[in-house]
Amino acid sequence: MGATGRVVAAGLLAVAVGMGGCAEEADPDEDAAPTTTTTTTTTLVGEQGAPGVGDPYYPALGNGGYDVEHYDLDLTWQADTGTLEGVTTVEATATQDLSAFHLDLSGMEVRAVTVDGSPADHERTERELLVTPDAAIASGDDFSSVVTYRGAPRPIAEGTELFELGWQTDGREAYVVSEPSGASTFFPVNDHPTDKASYTLRVTAPEDQVVAANGLLESRDEVGHGMVAWTYEAPDQMASYLVQVAIGDYELVDGGEAAGVPIRHAFHRAHAEGAKTTVASMPRMLEVLTEIYGPYPFDTYGVLVVDEALGFALETQTLTIIGADIVDLGSDADPILAHELAHQWVGDAVSPATWQDIWLNEGFATYAEWLYAERTGGASAADAARRVNGFPDLDTPPGDPGAEELFGRSVYLRGGQTLQALRERIGDDAFFEVLRRWVDEHRDGTASTADFVALSEEVAGQQLDDLFDVWLYATTAPQL
Repeated sequence: MGATGRVVAAGLLAVAVGMGGCAEEADPDEDAAPTTTTTTTTTLVGEQGAPGVGDPYYPALGNGGYDVEHYDLDLTWQADTGTLEGVTTVEATATQDLSAFHLDLSGMEVRAVTVDGSPADHERTERELLVTPDAAIASGDDFSSVVTYRGAPRPIAEGTELFELGWQTDGREAYVVSEPSGASTFFPVNDHPTDKASYTLRVTAPEDQVVAANGLLESRDEVGHGMVAWTYEAPDQMASYLVQVAIGDYELVDGGEAAGVPIRHAFHRAHAEGAKTTVASMPRMLEVLTEIYGPYPFDTYGVLVVDEALGFALETQTLTIIGADIVDLGSDADPILAHELAHQWVGDAVSPATWQDIWLNEGFATYAEWLYAERTGGASAADAARRVNGFPDLDTPPGDPGAEELFGRSVYLRGGQTLQALRERIGDDAFFEVLRRWVDEHRDGTASTADFVALSEEVAGQQLDDLFDVWLYATTAPQL
């Protein structure tokens, strides 16, 4: 790691002055004032990192003062009691001189915290964990914080009435749906898309359970006492709301390969046969969306089917979660699955800079549904977009829907129409260049609506404020 930089030597001053500015050799027999050597040491003080990143919709989400590079989650799930024991290691870099820093954590009992191996003071305030190391951390220095905790994780209500956010339990089964702020229900985290990181997910569960998570399975180890440890590596940058940990009676299914991407699924055994039929079009979807957006951005992809009628799907990175209700749709689920797959490029690889920019996730994925149909013998995207004209609830501006309408109809449908309006204004060549460059230029990071407008204008060679102002911000829905 190198020097921590927590203690800064102010300098060592030794002065010997002679005639004419030159040093003379001292006569040891002469009485002379002794040369004085002075050493001063300044202890770095630093400031407390901010308890939120100032998101316009969720200002308390995330934290300031550091950037996380990697999370190592070591979780033990006691399925019969619904208890989770966790040891999370946060590898980060200070972005200011830090006297203390915050992590988002909801509802769990913190047992110990260390920073660079030394015990650290900590205190809880609602969903914040404030960590005070024994010495301040200098800006630019790497540090490692380990939080040991336990409890019965509970989801929280925020951002949508469709579901509660975070760790979900259904009998002995557990899984995660966290958009926008549920990751903090099961690990300490900088819970905002602007601080992406890589992940190691080690989950120990009863031997009759199977664990699925983001990334690729690296090992499955029997650890005794009827428990098995599963380790997944997710090396690509990932926003915290996209982390997935699922534990249950699953069948891990090899789905082959398409567009150079290994496909692997995790199906609850009660729905496995139906699920295999429902996801049959997945290879074709990968091929088509790769043609549109460019190479798939991660190491693998698949679908997680849980034993619950969720009423929604969520694009957790590399492993989209759906419920039994979507499985029951069979091939009619294709638009939903195409939507969630498209999110791997738009939403996951390129995440919203703020939650106000949510249309960059949902409008894009909706338009991808229409493009997939257009390229596989269905209706054109233009026809699909025009069928939306006059739908209710589209007067909400998708570029600023408000926190209560984060998943409102306008964000999806009018957001998709915005892209069709752009396509018709600038033409197919420029439009599809915009889509590919959007992913190429912002992959592994975040981007805003202003970034998208700027890119569109650059590629098109024309000013487009009038188009985006009407489609994203007018309080009366335009029509194609």
